[in-house]
Amino acid sequence: MVGLTLRNVGKRYGALSIIKGLNLDIHDGEFLVLVGPSGCGKST
Repeated sequence: MVGLTLRNVGKRYGALSIIKGLNLDIHDGEFLVLVGPSGCGKST
């Protein structure tokens, strides 16, 4: 059916690199859950 593949994802805030080289595979039938405190940017 459907899957999701992310390769070499990064996030920067100016000169500060928050995420470097994230690779992620979510296969059909799997779930991904993002957890963290309120206001930490999960939906952005």
